Amino acid sequence: MLLELAIVFPVLILLISGIVQFGFILNAKIAVNSAAYEASRAATLSGDPFSAALSAASNYAGGNLPGWDLSSRLKVNVQAPDGTPGSEVKVEVIYSVPVFFSKIAPFSNWQNAYTDVRGVSVMRIEEKE
Repeated sequence: MLLELAIVFPVLILLISGIVQFGFILNAKIAVNSAAYEASRAATLSGDPFSAALSAASNYAGGNLPGWDLSSRLKVNVQAPDGTPGSEVKVEVIYSVPVFFSKIAPFSNWQNAYTDVRGVSVMRIEEKE
């Protein structure tokens, strides 16, 4: 009985840890997709698309990734060539999620112990009234 537990327990812990890791990555993916959408939407309605997109993405990610360090791991790229109606605004939100298994051999290609999750949204600037 103890021998079977000793053989199965490490595999079980690895399996549970993998499920938790997947949950963190899935949560981050949903948050960055939504943050990119909200940022591009805010940029299309604002007179200053660039700053509106940065603010909206940071606010949304800050509210939906609680307790995670956003200062160094969250990146927002905004491409808004001009503010004329009909031009496109592209917002890309990138968040680096910590990887639990970065030191285990099959996963050692993550040298910095993080994996990037991206969300992209493109919208056209609307005409202001």
